[in-house]
Amino acid sequence: MTKEIIDRDNPHKDIGAQKFRVRKYYTAWVEYDVVAENKDDADRVVMENCGIEKIEWQEGYNDSNGEPIEVYASDHNMDHTVETMSHKVAECVPYEDNSTIDYSDPNWTSNEFEWLDEDYENTNKQDKKDDMEVPF
Repeated sequence: MTKEIIDRDNPHKDIGAQKFRVRKYYTAWVEYDVVAENKDDADRVVMENCGIEKIEWQEGYNDSNGEPIEVYASDHNMDHTVETMSHKVAECVPYEDNSTIDYSDPNWTSNEFEWLDEDYENTNKQDKKDDMEVPF
């Protein structure tokens, strides 16, 4: 049984795109001026009454495709000795059922067995390579 292929020549713009989760680490510090009887009292007062109340992370848009960049998770008690890490969490593939593969209907999947082959090229996406030649 062969599947009917829908819009293969005009795929949705996200087909073949990959989604990555990028973790960035930031270091923050604050110094308080505290009037207290002694150092221990100053430390205690700051620990009980001060600290981080709220961190607002900035979301944005990808310059190359206009897709939103969304905050997935955050924590302000991070280990600052770890470097930035990124890993793939999803890929956009065409919708597929028992009888059709629809390239006009995108489906984000985190199942790596459904991810497209590396050699898939979306013909609707513009090649971003420069026309400059390497001089050697």
